Amino acid sequence: MRPYPLVILIACLIGIPAAHAAKTAPASPLTLSVGVESFDWREYSGGQRLLRETGPRLTIGLTLNHLLHGNLAKPYALEFRGYVGFIDYDGQTQAGVPVQTDVDYFGFTAEYMGAHPLRESPGTNVLFGLGVDTWMRDIQDGIAANGTPAFGYQEDYFVLYGKLGPGFLFQSGARRFFLQFGIKYPFYTYERAYLSTVGYDDDVDLKPGKKISGFAKWQMIGGKEKGKSRFGASLYYDSHRFSTSAAKTVSAGGTLYSVRQPESRMDVLGASLEYFF
Repeated sequence: MRPYPLVILIACLIGIPAAHAAKTAPASPLTLSVGVESFDWREYSGGQRLLRETGPRLTIGLTLNHLLHGNLAKPYALEFRGYVGFIDYDGQTQAGVPVQTDVDYFGFTAEYMGAHPLRESPGTNVLFGLGVDTWMRDIQDGIAANGTPAFGYQEDYFVLYGKLGPGFLFQSGARRFFLQFGIKYPFYTYERAYLSTVGYDDDVDLKPGKKISGFAKWQMIGGKEKGKSRFGASLYYDSHRFSTSAAKTVSAGGTLYSVRQPESRMDVLGASLEYFF
């Protein structure tokens, strides 16, 4: 894996919270989060699994969170989050020979989540969100089970998605909790596969198919005396579901090949610690 994203992220994880830990200003909706998530990516063809990628990813984010604070007539949250991971790849070559290698992931999400509070049910909201998820998936070279080399390549993804579901704000003394869950749908998908690095004449642009998936998030902010800093935590589940893309034709050595992105499923379980400025 390229070392520089990981070095930058670790420096942020260590340095930024330490720089603010001694402050005693009242907590605000502006939140810095650092965490880790368990990542799982699978691809299928005809109901049979072609590959699976699993491993941890480190995350760092900045959020303006009025959902948890609940101090607006129309609460909302605006989140920016980066992630990086060194993932295990268990799949096969184009010829169907098993191969194991590694995958580098480096990505970024930006999401707006608005809320419509229900007057007849205090603390209950209807949530509607819009977000962008873009990442680099860099499959490394490896050795197939029969001893032949398996060459990796890079893919870039861009997904524009929407969210819809309920949200619930709870309060116990100085502590606040916010629970949200619902459905997620990719309105726009784009993938570029850099096949020219493995012998094809051109790279190819694909559009993975669109399918509904789910999401859930639980947040907590711990209460302290007024004027002191506050820390919180989050647990979350996120996902993408893509059906098989339309096929594109590419050439290599004078021969034409049909290329498509198989049915793909992504699941993420994460936890983060949060500091409210």
